[in-house]
Amino acid sequence: MNSTVFKRLVKSGVTNFFRNIWLSIAATSVMTITLFIISTIIVLYTLTSVSLDNVKDKVGITAYFNNTTSETEILNIKDELAATQGVKEIVYIPKNLARDKFIAAHQDEPLLIETVNEFSENDNPLPASFAIKGENLSDYENIASVLGSDRYKPYFAKIRDNKKVIDRLNKITNVITKGGIGLTIVFIIVTIMVMFNTIRLTIYNRREEVEIMRLVGATNWYIRGPFIIEGIMYGLLAMIIASGIMLLLLSVLSGKVEQFLSLQTLGGSLMSALYWKILLANLVIGVGLGVIASLIAMRRYLRV
Repeated sequence: MNSTVFKRLVKSGVTNFFRNIWLSIAATSVMTITLFIISTIIVLYTLTSVSLDNVKDKVGITAYFNNTTSETEILNIKDELAATQGVKEIVYIPKNLARDKFIAAHQDEPLLIETVNEFSENDNPLPASFAIKGENLSDYENIASVLGSDRYKPYFAKIRDNKKVIDRLNKITNVITKGGIGLTIVFIIVTIMVMFNTIRLTIYNRREEVEIMRLVGATNWYIRGPFIIEGIMYGLLAMIIASGIMLLLLSVLSGKVEQFLSLQTLGGSLMSALYWKILLANLVIGVGLGVIASLIAMRRYLRV
């Protein structure tokens, strides 16, 4: 296909677009909504995934020893637990360090600090503990089971597992993913139907021109080309609008969201980390939907 033919196809496709301007606006609007929903899902999924990774680095099991457990027993238990499958790291926090941490965490509460300081080092009420991190989130269930076994139960006064935070984030991620996929599928179907009907009307309005082109020997793709260009225009225009809106929102909210969620893993800029991904997704999906709707309409109503 030479450049002259291509220019004619593009010109004819643009003419088709503006000939039914209100239908074109309706089709473009529906596709814009679809692309915006997809962009929002990408942002939400990325935020929840990164937040989940950040929390995973902080989550763990804290096991507090009772006051009757000796230092020798604690160190032996540490060596045994270090060999447990799924254990990544064990940090031993002795009673004196636990006391220092408590005082540092409650500097604005002098009454509490004064109460703790009244105890001698031997009478320190704060227990020694292990801060245990697992290799993977799935390992914590096994680690908690080992800590609660008969072998170690006599030594621990309390075991705190904050894995529930991760479970909640996992559930949120699953809801966003499944709900987003379902919503996207619905809007994709609606978009294809609207564009399909728009291009069908264009084919109907140009039926005499198509017949003349067929009689003078125009190739099938020369006849079909303008309708494909029209579908691509819907996708490109919707991509520009949806991506522009998302760029504006990311520019305004990026810093606040990163600060609120402490998303250092995005490199300090939510906009730069996500926008190009969103732009590419919108371009591929928008143009793809436009071409698919055009091909379906031509297959159904354009007999060439």
